[in-house]
Amino acid sequence: MLESKNIVYCSSIVEQGTGEGLVIATGDRTMIGRMSKLTQGKGGDEITGLHREFNRFLLFVCVGTVIAVAILWITWGAWLQRDHPTFVSYNNNIVNSVGMIVAFLPVGLPSCVTFVLTIVAKRMYRQKVLVKSLQIVETFNSVSVIATDKTGTLTQNQMTVTHLLWDLDRTLALPSIHSNGPSSSQQLNPSDRNAIELIKCRASSTTNVSIEVIHDLLLGACLCNNAEVQLVANVELGGNTVDMVRETKIVGDAADTALYNMCSRACHIDMIETRSKNRRLQVLPFNSNMKLMISANKLENSPSMVLILMKGAPDYVIQHCSTYKTNQGDVELLTNEIRQMIVKRQETFGKDGYRLIALCQRSLEENEFNEYVNANHSDRLHGFPSDNYTFIGLYALIDPPRDEVPDAVLKARHAGIRVAMVTGDHPTTARSIANQVNILSSEISLNNGIDTFQSTKDQNGKIIVDLYRNDNLLEKHEVAHITKHDLNIREGNHPDGEKLPWYKRMIGSCKNNFSDPTSGNANEGVNRMNYIPYGVVVTGCEIENMDDYMWDWVLSHQEIVFARTSPEQKLSIVTEFQRRGEVVAVTGDGTNDALPLKYAHLGVAMQSGTDISKDAGDMILLDNNFSSII
Repeated sequence: MLESKNIVYCSSIVEQGTGEGLVIATGDRTMIGRMSKLTQGKGGDEITGLHREFNRFLLFVCVGTVIAVAILWITWGAWLQRDHPTFVSYNNNIVNSVGMIVAFLPVGLPSCVTFVLTIVAKRMYRQKVLVKSLQIVETFNSVSVIATDKTGTLTQNQMTVTHLLWDLDRTLALPSIHSNGPSSSQQLNPSDRNAIELIKCRASSTTNVSIEVIHDLLLGACLCNNAEVQLVANVELGGNTVDMVRETKIVGDAADTALYNMCSRACHIDMIETRSKNRRLQVLPFNSNMKLMISANKLENSPSMVLILMKGAPDYVIQHCSTYKTNQGDVELLTNEIRQMIVKRQETFGKDGYRLIALCQRSLEENEFNEYVNANHSDRLHGFPSDNYTFIGLYALIDPPRDEVPDAVLKARHAGIRVAMVTGDHPTTARSIANQVNILSSEISLNNGIDTFQSTKDQNGKIIVDLYRNDNLLEKHEVAHITKHDLNIREGNHPDGEKLPWYKRMIGSCKNNFSDPTSGNANEGVNRMNYIPYGVVVTGCEIENMDDYMWDWVLSHQEIVFARTSPEQKLSIVTEFQRRGEVVAVTGDGTNDALPLKYAHLGVAMQSGTDISKDAGDMILLDNNFSSII
């Protein structure tokens, strides 16, 4: 449904034109309604540790009150009424019982607790932390793990394209760009644009630089891009005033915005004119599961040809390529050896914290393209060809970490809180950023080492996992039962969607109100007591083959990085932390972070994030400062 090409979603706005549509879902059955229902549901554990302490104290007081009143009546009936009948009458004994109940019960305690939490919430607001619920204030002090997104949370979410990479060893460094506003440069013809680009940039080799390859990379950045200039209204809060400021801004995700800036500001390309002359026919928007975007455009200089551009994660894009373009403009066969060289270049830049985006292309006659789309409209790529693309090159983007994050991570570690990175980026990039912000510290991960594991299948189809420490085999583990997660189970239902019997729900509710949550596995408590003094980096594809033993082993590390994760896998990570008795806080700013933000004990959204993420979070960082939660 999310990748359909002919679906209009609830809350969409039709800017112009007319058309007819068939309503296939309404209300909570729409995609937006389903997402809203999930994020507005019960979410994580609504009973905090303070509430449980309060409930246990009230239970103790109530039991003590009942015992005291029972002793009073037994004493009165067995002794006072018989030996001293005039000392205390029946009515006076009732008054004494009521007085004991009133005196014993802490009727003023809820008001006092609420008053104290309100004071703390106001202090947090002065620190630019907006708290939605008072009970979250208490959860703040109980957090043992912070699972944080990378882009926009640990980093500034201001990506800049710094290098263009193509062929096997060609690199072009771009000038620095520090603005997110649109360029005012005049329209230039293609040859002038490329000439200016080559003058302003410097190549890594003294040999000639291919004009054709540079043109392909720039054209791909222009056309396979959903960023655009819009008039945005921003609200600025003053002392006692609220000002509405309107400004033109490039709107889109961080990567598309960076590519837009590269074209319009560094290379003086008129994006609007270029897009209008090379009309887009069809597009498959970027999807966090497929990690790529595809567009089809009718070229200005070739009216009968359709240029299909694919842009996304290099390890995903290269799977659809069979050839690559050299510096001389020749198209050569993409062998396994060449693939490994491209992957090696990606890892080399990734170690320095760069995020790399690959571009490939394929040209078809318009009639051939239309026939192909009609014949394959129901496949995974919705009619776009899935093979025989030509690999063009890579864009290297840098998103620097926020200045306050490294110190905040160290403060969290000294307070006994583990900080785990959960990102969709490549493992090499994630590991580099984790090193820069101290999630992978020099004391543990760099000195001791980073653990890894590899999954293989034996002849019987069983999954065998090899656990490594500093490239030395620790042990072999046979995966018994892969852990699966279901939102129905989180809501108190069976996996088949049926609710539990009423008496089991009642017993579970009573336990939840008085007893601390437990992990529910055989190794309960082991992870919290025995942390492994090593780091570990886990990818999303490896999560799919993890059983309870593997989750115990991974989550027991002191420093953890999850890379190439999907939204569903992020939720699985939060769930597994919670099953092991951890109090989990999740930070994020994107729509794909909404579910983990909602189902964590503490969801922390950024003010600069999407509306869905802010609705799902329990608190909002008004200044987008990660250190505010430490």
